Amino acid sequence: MSDTQTTSNDDKVSKNTLIISVICAVLVTITALEFTGKIKHNEAKDEQPISSYQAILIKKGEEHLISRKPSNQTAQCIDGYLFIQSDDDAALQGLIVDYKNRGVRC
Repeated sequence: MSDTQTTSNDDKVSKNTLIISVICAVLVTITALEFTGKIKHNEAKDEQPISSYQAILIKKGEEHLISRKPSNQTAQCIDGYLFIQSDDDAALQGLIVDYKNRGVRC
């Protein structure tokens, strides 16, 4: 056999050590961010957005194509304001507001 056919492993660090080092670095980073308060947790679950909506402005006489698939949400008028409710879970109901948190009237 010639010397050119011999193979040698020149890896200075094993793959397992490298993987463990990367995982440890990620965990240390997350822990440091958590302790310094850089990761924000919202404790008020009732203020979480359920969904986001957009308005499609249509001029009189114009048409707009929409998806035929239902959104599984139904709008209701309650006390003069527009609410949206999930068809899948009746407990999920939210008031529709504008960008300044003002209720949308119906």
